[in-house]
Amino acid sequence: MRAAIVHSLPGRVRLRVMPGALAGRDAAGLAASIGGMAGVKNVKVNPRTGSILAFYDGQNVSEKAILNAVLETQAPKALEAGTAEKPAKNVIWTYIGSQLFRFFLPPPLKPFFTVLSAIPFLVAGLKSLAALRLDVPALDAASVGASLACGNIKSASTLIMLLKTGEYLEAWAKQRSHENIAAALFLNIEKVWIRCEDGLEKQIPYGDLRPGDHVVLRSGSLIPIDGKVIEGRALVNEAGMTGEPLGKEKSSGSTIYAGTVIEEGELVAEVQNSGGNTRYEQIIALIEKGEGEKTDREIRANSIANKAVPFTFAAAALTLFVTRNAMKAVSVLSVDYSCAIKLATPLAFLAAIREGLQCGVFFKGSVPMEKLAACDTFVFDKTGTLTMSSPALVRVTPYNGFTEKRALKIAACLEEHFPHPVANAVVAAALEKKLRHKEEHTKVKYIAAHGITAEYRGKHTAIGSRHFVEEDEGIDLSIAAKDEEEAAKEGHSLLYLACDKKLIAILAIKDPVREEAKEVIAMLRHLGAKRVFLLSGDNKNAAEKTARELSLDGGLGALLPQDKAAIVKNLRERGCRVAFVGDGMNDSPAMSAADVGIAMKGCADLAGETADIALKESSLYPLVAARLISQRVMKRIDSNTTAAIALNSAFILMALLDKPVAGGEGRGYSRSVWLHNLTSIAISVNAMRPLLKEAK
Repeated sequence: MRAAIVHSLPGRVRLRVMPGALAGRDAAGLAASIGGMAGVKNVKVNPRTGSILAFYDGQNVSEKAILNAVLETQAPKALEAGTAEKPAKNVIWTYIGSQLFRFFLPPPLKPFFTVLSAIPFLVAGLKSLAALRLDVPALDAASVGASLACGNIKSASTLIMLLKTGEYLEAWAKQRSHENIAAALFLNIEKVWIRCEDGLEKQIPYGDLRPGDHVVLRSGSLIPIDGKVIEGRALVNEAGMTGEPLGKEKSSGSTIYAGTVIEEGELVAEVQNSGGNTRYEQIIALIEKGEGEKTDREIRANSIANKAVPFTFAAAALTLFVTRNAMKAVSVLSVDYSCAIKLATPLAFLAAIREGLQCGVFFKGSVPMEKLAACDTFVFDKTGTLTMSSPALVRVTPYNGFTEKRALKIAACLEEHFPHPVANAVVAAALEKKLRHKEEHTKVKYIAAHGITAEYRGKHTAIGSRHFVEEDEGIDLSIAAKDEEEAAKEGHSLLYLACDKKLIAILAIKDPVREEAKEVIAMLRHLGAKRVFLLSGDNKNAAEKTARELSLDGGLGALLPQDKAAIVKNLRERGCRVAFVGDGMNDSPAMSAADVGIAMKGCADLAGETADIALKESSLYPLVAARLISQRVMKRIDSNTTAAIALNSAFILMALLDKPVAGGEGRGYSRSVWLHNLTSIAISVNAMRPLLKEAK
């Protein structure tokens, strides 16, 4: 069973499994199993939302041990896969049914059925010829038509069966890959409660929801809609959407999204989007959209396959001229390069996308995968990327008559509106000191990578970087010179808070480097990264200190979003293939400028939408998995293409030299045709094999 820790505090951990993976009896069994562990005090399991809340004694059991116990629990396969298994089964049964029909068909009717089955292939081939194209449909039509023309109905029937088998295999493999991807993002909702105009509540099917309906959502509910809260107050866990593990308070006027969960409280929300229009469903749609964008490797593979078709026709003509054996020529026509190449390449990408999700990586299609495999330069943001996603406020130094508490209260009041790690650190510090920072300002304005301004109690207030407060806001910072110097020696980042044209405080932020950062960078270098840089909006001293600590090739600080983007563009102009890794709104321009943009878990919405690849775990390790998956899938596609060309070339030669298979009407049908089709199936199966065995 797949599970993940979404929130933890000392003695308390909340885990999440896929909604629908637990039924009543399984939930009770899991609760009893976890509750029986030494040190576990209490367990609450909500099968509807897949939530598991455990209270434990940290001295006798760890949250990791609880997670492992959940991971080892076997959920019923039907529940774990959800309803997504049905389409794949339909394809299988359709194929089995067609083969049984073919087998039990009375012999006198088989020639008629064969000719009937050949018509779609012949029509497709004639359309290609009418458009002056010698492509795969033309090749299939030629081989089927030649067999019928020679009067060899059995050979034609066998060839049609093999062609249809390939089509069913392609349909099944693609469906199965889509289902596995969907299973990782599955939103399993059957019925919802709505409030009617008379104030009464009633339960309706999820599919009947319409924009404007008022949905009632209670504690433990998985939110099935994008909507606006019109009544109530609740704590909503948005980890599945934003990666942020801490619950957010929602009340009247707040926006909620499908795929998030109400931890505590009750809401009534007006439906804005439901079904396939939710932001949650749009994430899944990104995969399908990405499939439509062909990679250079796919284009090249298709080009090779199509260019090989005229040579196959030429080889068949030469065979007929040399051997005077029409069935040998048909055998050559039946051996084409395209089946394995065209089928295996997209299947390999689909399998890689699915495996990426299992390893905490969301590839938005196959194009980012190809680009990441080719990247030789990695550029990182600092705060929340190379450093911890939860920095801490070390101290507040007040000036001009303000106290530490009052300055922190004002800072938290402004910062609470923006989901950035530094802002979260300020808000968390205010909460720890039990400072209520009720909104006492008018509309807040955020200037990307600069800071925040607002009218606080009628006075113009600003918080942000040194550049923003000193140069843009015109505030004299000389009073803080000594404290700045001390913070720089300690490697702390600084926020500057000004009110009514005076500096009222500087806030020192401790931004420790991620424990895994050095190891991950070493692994990226081992995997072909020639250059690794750091670009940060933080002060120069902090950026340079982090770059030295991680042995990077360079680090620049005090950069604006356009500065980061310009540096990335310059690297590309110099021939570098660049991957940019970041998490903030200010990283979006650089992500767009790079060959491939990668967003950390918990990133700002804009960064997440701009990125080509999203990491779904609070760690840099999935970045290594993404690099490995990308490189290995490209190698597999190349090896599959080489194998398809080599083997099918050998089968064409075999068709020239091979003796016909004995046996009545089918004696003219070469063994090479069977080997060709078996090879196509084998290469397609190989394309879907796991790429990261060590990660499993």
